[in-house]
Amino acid sequence: MKRLSKTAFSYFIQGLLALLPLIVTIWVIKLVYRFMEGIIEDFIFFIPQEYLNTHQFIIKIATITVMFFAIMGFGILMRTVMGKLLLSLTDSFFMHIPGLRPIYKAVRQVIDSFSTNKKSFFSNPVLIEYPSKNIWTIGFNTGEVTPEFNPDPTVKRFSVFIPTTPNPTSGFLMIVTTEQIRNLPMKTEKAMQFLLTGGVVKE
Repeated sequence: MKRLSKTAFSYFIQGLLALLPLIVTIWVIKLVYRFMEGIIEDFIFFIPQEYLNTHQFIIKIATITVMFFAIMGFGILMRTVMGKLLLSLTDSFFMHIPGLRPIYKAVRQVIDSFSTNKKSFFSNPVLIEYPSKNIWTIGFNTGEVTPEFNPDPTVKRFSVFIPTTPNPTSGFLMIVTTEQIRNLPMKTEKAMQFLLTGGVVKE
């Protein structure tokens, strides 16, 4: 019973970490939306309330538009020196909170992996014959492993991350030889699109 509880808890944590980036993104969007909606409602005070009650879509469209440009502006700010300083201070703040530190660190690692400013580990799409012969799985070659992860140093081995569909932030890692890897002659964006749509979008 104790072993079963431990296994269930382990699966729960894995599921939580896999969903965490999505949960945080939805939460932030909802927070920003409500904040913007309140500002817009105060800003258009001159419009009769009776009109707004029957035309709520106007506020919603205005809120979504303003929110889009506000988030885009924040993205532009993050590319400046001031934005990088602000991000550094935010990282430092959350990394010093014991309860939030592991969660924030996990989210930051996922965000960094998708960052266009850094070399992403989603950079070399490959095919791996897995889980059985003649069945192929899409993965990403993350580079040659160090000797401590190689059971036979005379043979070159590489780590390949196999993402899940449709949530590529979770998956598992395989250590394989060069012969087990088939490079895909395509851009990372196309491979990710194929994964995210479950193979529906192929072009």
